[in-house]
Amino acid sequence: MSHGKYGNFLAQYPSSGKLTAYSFAEIWEHYDSNNSGFIDEDGLDLFFKDLLCTMTDDRHVTDEMVSDMKSCFMEAYDDAGDGKIAMSELANILRTDENFLLLFHREEQLVSSVDLMRVWQKYDTDGTKYISKSQLENFIADLLQLHGKTDIPKAKLREYTQGMLTIFDKNDDGQLSLTEMARLLSIKPQDNIILQAEQSFKNLSMREKRAEFNRIFDYYDKSQTNAIEGEELDAFVKDLLEKDNADTSPQQIDLFRKCILQNCDKNRDGKIQKTELELCLGIYTDM
Repeated sequence: MSHGKYGNFLAQYPSSGKLTAYSFAEIWEHYDSNNSGFIDEDGLDLFFKDLLCTMTDDRHVTDEMVSDMKSCFMEAYDDAGDGKIAMSELANILRTDENFLLLFHREEQLVSSVDLMRVWQKYDTDGTKYISKSQLENFIADLLQLHGKTDIPKAKLREYTQGMLTIFDKNDDGQLSLTEMARLLSIKPQDNIILQAEQSFKNLSMREKRAEFNRIFDYYDKSQTNAIEGEELDAFVKDLLEKDNADTSPQQIDLFRKCILQNCDKNRDGKIQKTELELCLGIYTDM
């Protein structure tokens, strides 16, 4: 096998120096060919084949050599142990701009849709229902500041922003939708607590169902006010829509929230108390 016949994607990037945000984003896009948010299966084999050819300049790379290299790297860098490479893991494998690398290692772990809605409402300052390029730049600057990086040049912030857009802006409109922002924050649809509960209810006793219901309420009542309100309510509505594979755009969330409040908010305070949540979910009407 000669380099003349084999198109090594990584060969276009210099072997010395560190990858820019643009280059990292291009590499990620190439190997995450199915937009799954991971490099897996065929993408892994291709990536390690290209990486081996780049590192050794060997014209006779065999499948066995690729397999050995993949095993070695995956043992070292596959932190999740799922046989796939996430963005943070790829950033560790490749020589990447340290400040850009920090964006994949956030100190605050966002684990729920409530966290997502809080971030969304913080940065969608003009209420357009999208995170614009300038708003994303502010988000990135704040993330870097959490790492003590307060002297990042404007040009670098713009570069990091464009790199994130290249990876996450799937419709190329120059801004992030709520779904795209969720991917950037690594909040996955399979983490939907309502979907998880619905799948387990049939195997639970009535006491266990009550405990599960209380867990759901506490999950959304982050402010511990004994009511689901504000971004907590938006998160609940988003998860209800997502459970049924419905549109989860901010516009649809606004519309569905109004419907829920109209039908379930019995005391008309614009919030959802625990008894009203039972009505919303329609799960415990037989209790």
